Amino acid sequence: MSHGFLPLLCLVLAVLLLPGAASAWVIPLTSDSADQQNPSISGQKIVWQDDRNGNWDVYLYDYATHTERRLTDDPMDQVNPRIAGDRVVWEDYRNSGAYENPDIYLLDLTTDQEQMLNLPESIWGGYERQPAIDGDVVVWYESANGISECGRTFYRYLDRPDWPKQAFQDSNTQSDPDVSGQKVVWTDVDLGGVYFRYLLDSNTYLLERMSNDTVRGLRISGDRIVWSQYVPESMTYNIRLCALDITMTNGTKSWLSPGGSFQTDPAIDGNLVVWCDDRNGNTDLYLYDFAAGAERPMVVAAGNQITPDVDGEYVVFTDDRDGDNEIYLATVPAATPAVAAVPGGTGAPRDLDSNGKYEDVNGNGRKDFADVVLYFNQMTWIGANEPLAAFDYNSNNRIDFADTVQLFNAL
Repeated sequence: MSHGFLPLLCLVLAVLLLPGAASAWVIPLTSDSADQQNPSISGQKIVWQDDRNGNWDVYLYDYATHTERRLTDDPMDQVNPRIAGDRVVWEDYRNSGAYENPDIYLLDLTTDQEQMLNLPESIWGGYERQPAIDGDVVVWYESANGISECGRTFYRYLDRPDWPKQAFQDSNTQSDPDVSGQKVVWTDVDLGGVYFRYLLDSNTYLLERMSNDTVRGLRISGDRIVWSQYVPESMTYNIRLCALDITMTNGTKSWLSPGGSFQTDPAIDGNLVVWCDDRNGNTDLYLYDFAAGAERPMVVAAGNQITPDVDGEYVVFTDDRDGDNEIYLATVPAATPAVAAVPGGTGAPRDLDSNGKYEDVNGNGRKDFADVVLYFNQMTWIGANEPLAAFDYNSNNRIDFADTVQLFNAL
């Protein structure tokens, strides 16, 4: 099937078949039997790494025109792409005979001009990995002769004729760099910690110290920084937030989504944070909406949904529901009114299948007969205190015994 009209067909199917599709949809962008993974999105352009040619290449899909394009065709691997506007960066192994010395490359989609961003002398004897881009700033971590065998965070302005610069002169291993405007963040793998620098200022600040090598993914958008951090008490990883203060020297830290599930790989844009979460037994996507001040499911489906990226109302991710890794695109589901714990329940009600209906009335994490009993006993309270749409299971615009029957029949 042509990739050009595949999303159109899938969109029709999504509208017809998906729960809650009136307000959100989820569609596949790829259908090749090889693996596609690590997507990145900017506007309506999505890039990812693709193994359909026997090695990893970078592909692009333009949702505005429903066209796909192969961006690299070198026989060596190109991986970990990121996109901002019409600029794409990636980790490239074309100069590495033994897959040991990747470089950072950039493609300008408006001119089709490609260039290597790191210093030419660092091609051999070093490696450059994990690029990130925003506007005219690209960051990555690098190990090269004269620097260290460990990683250092580098940045480069694309619209200036200068060479890359090291963000922080430090003897410890740095990793997971990201950039938003002139703001750069990275982690310290040796000592443990999240670091921040405003590039127009030479000072670097430690935002939070934790045990070494306990961060999984670090992203920044505006004044908000998120990462996945190990929690010794629960032996899991949860999403941590730092909201920078007006001085950009520190910030308010909090747990964005505390709990017993394993939460990793957060992505952030504006008021939305999306992350991977295994609370349902497999890896689904959940989001936190700062505007609504609440968490809600993003994509709850068969298989595993991983490596999300978000831009505006769109989220892209890797999905293995069909047995191999494919790239999916979704719109952010509309916020639902806040629900309260029903008297006699064990916690706040939950929407387990992301259809806008809170069938887990007692909040114990599953649908069972206890939900039916609690709903029947508390119909009057639910009608007076809960949002109607969340508990009107038969959609007749009222809370009544027919909803109890609907809830029972759905067990």
